[in-house]
Order: sequence, then structure tokens, then C-alpha cells
Amino acid sequence: MDPHTNNKTDIQAYKKLCAISFDDGAAGNAPTDPSMRILKALIKNKMTATFFYVSDWTKNAGGIEEVKFAYKNGMEVANHSISHPYLSKLDTNEIREQWEQCNTELRNIISAEPSHIMRPPYLDVNENVLSALCDIPLISCAIDTRDWDNATTEQIVNTIKKAAQDGSLEGAIVLCHETYASTAAAMEEVLPWLALNGYKNVNISDMAKAHGNALANGQLNTHI
Repeated sequence: MDPHTNNKTDIQAYKKLCAISFDDGAAGNAPTDPSMRILKALIKNKMTATFFYVSDWTKNAGGIEEVKFAYKNGMEVANHSISHPYLSKLDTNEIREQWEQCNTELRNIISAEPSHIMRPPYLDVNENVLSALCDIPLISCAIDTRDWDNATTEQIVNTIKKAAQDGSLEGAIVLCHETYASTAAAMEEVLPWLALNGYKNVNISDMAKAHGNALANGQLNTHI
């Protein structure tokens, strides 16, 4: 039975949805790796998320097994490029290759099509990027936890709680990274809190479907 299909039915019972998503994997599948702590926190709280993988960083055994584990447990596997470059510095063919090759390598790992979305590395786009990827929804964020900028666990948690309390978290795409212990600890704390306060974290594509909205091709999507 496909966990991705089951989760879509479950989502309909929730009025408050958010999409905390995670970049820069695969970090590995050891129990103490931040990536696995995040995945286990999501599973424990019956939630899903979108994981944006860099295909060059999924080549070792631990990375491959992490991607398989994420997909098997209902997570959305999505494209974060081959090698994490600034796309705006590439020509059109190179930009397209970053999308195509990452997709191919993720498909080979999960034996299914990855999600048809991409988060540009560094959220870096220009007109050339938007043109080269005009048939692909590009994912930015409405809320940046700034874990990449050394935000502490407490700061990450407070960013998400504040957004939940002021209503800006609902329908929001939230940017995190799976590579930081601070982020893993934050998810272990904030996901149960979200559940107690009526929120469900879901993957980006499922949130769009639940809200009856389409992700826009060739544009940066921040909120659904």
C-alpha cells in the first residue's frame, strides 16, 4: 500500500496545514544523523514533509538509504540540483541539466518519479533560470528559520511557534535544512507542539492539493 496515497486522505481532516521542508540532503541514515532524527520525528507525529535532495550528495550508501527510507515513509522526494550551484551563473543548458540529472538519479533510487518541483540552491533565480525551468514549479519559502545562519534550536522553535500563533504559518512553506543538529532538536520539540495546536505538517504538493491550488510553473512559490 502506497503511504503517499494514504496520507492525502488523512490531510483532509485538518484545517491548519503547514509545509516545513528540508534542503541539502542526503545527510545519511545513521540513527544520530540529523536527517534521520527529523524523519523519525515526522513519522512519530504522523506528519510528512518535502525533502529537497542534491543528487551528488546521495551517492554514498548512507545517502541512498536515507532517500529510500524517506520515500518509503511517505515523504516527498524532490529536486535540489546536481551539485548545489548558483543557477543564475549557469547558461540555459546547464540549468536544465541540473534539473534533469538530479531527477534521473533520484528516480533511480526510489524507483518512481520524484516530485515535479525544485528548490533552487540558495533560492537563487533570475530571468534565465525562470525561462530554463518554465515548466517546473520552483519552491522558495514564506518563513525562513535561518538554521543555515546558525539559528539555535530555541530560535528555530520560536520562529515556527510565533508564526503559528499569529496565523502566518497556515499554508506557509517553511525553509529548514536536514544537516543541522539544531534543526533536528527543533523538530523533535516543535512537531508535537504543532500537533497539540491543531496543525499538521505535510509535504508541499499535498498541501497545494488540499487547498485546491496549483503550484505555478516557472515561478517562485512561497505560500499555498
